[in-house]
Amino acid sequence: MVNNESVDRIVAQIREDGEKERLSILEKARQTASEITGKAEKNRDEIAAGIIKDARDKGDLAMRRLLSSVKIEVKRAKLKSREEIVSRINAKVGGVLGEVRKDADYPAILTDLVMEAIRKLRGDSFFVHVDRRDLGTLREKVFPEIRKRMAAESRQIAVLEAVELEKSSFGGARVGVPDGKVIFDNTFEARLYRMRDEIRNMIFREVFEPEGREGSGSA
Repeated sequence: MVNNESVDRIVAQIREDGEKERLSILEKARQTASEITGKAEKNRDEIAAGIIKDARDKGDLAMRRLLSSVKIEVKRAKLKSREEIVSRINAKVGGVLGEVRKDADYPAILTDLVMEAIRKLRGDSFFVHVDRRDLGTLREKVFPEIRKRMAAESRQIAVLEAVELEKSSFGGARVGVPDGKVIFDNTFEARLYRMRDEIRNMIFREVFEPEGREGSGSA
C-alpha cells in the first residue's frame, strides 16, 4: 500500500507545481497585457500627434491661402485706385490741352506740329486735317508760315489743303499725302498716346514713388 505521507507529498507537489504554473501564466498574461497596453498608448499618442499635426498643417495652409488672397485683393485695390488716379490725371491733361487753342502761341504750336509731320513725309503735296475750329488759323497763319520756312529749307510745297477732322480734337494736326496711304498723326491726342508710357511713369514717380519707398518697393 501507498503510504499516506507519500500521497500527501505528491498532492502537495502537484499543488505547488500548479500554483507555479498558474503564477507563471498570470505573469505572462500581465506582461502581455502591459505590452499590448503600451503599444496601444504609443499608437494612441502617435495617432493623436498625427491628428494634431494634420490639423496644424491644414490650419497653416488655410492661413497662407487667406493671407495670399488678402494680398491679392490689396494689390488689386491699389492697382484699381492707381488706374483711377492715372485716368483722372490724363483727363485733367486733356482739359488743359483743350485750353491751349485759346493761347496766343497756338498758331506757332500748330505750325511746328504740321512742319514736324511734313518733314517725316515725302512729296510736295499734303492734306492737313485739323479740328474745324482750327481751319481758319491753318489757312490764314499756319500755311503761309510753313511755305516760307520750308522754302528756307530748300523744299518747295506745291499743295497744302486744309481738311476738317472727322472727330473733334484738342489741337494739333494729322498730315497725309494725296493717295492717303501715308499719314503722320500729330494731333494732341496722338502725341499723348505715343507718350503714354512716359507720362504713366512720370505719374508713378510723382504720385506713387514716396509710398513705394515707405513700403517694400511695390510698383
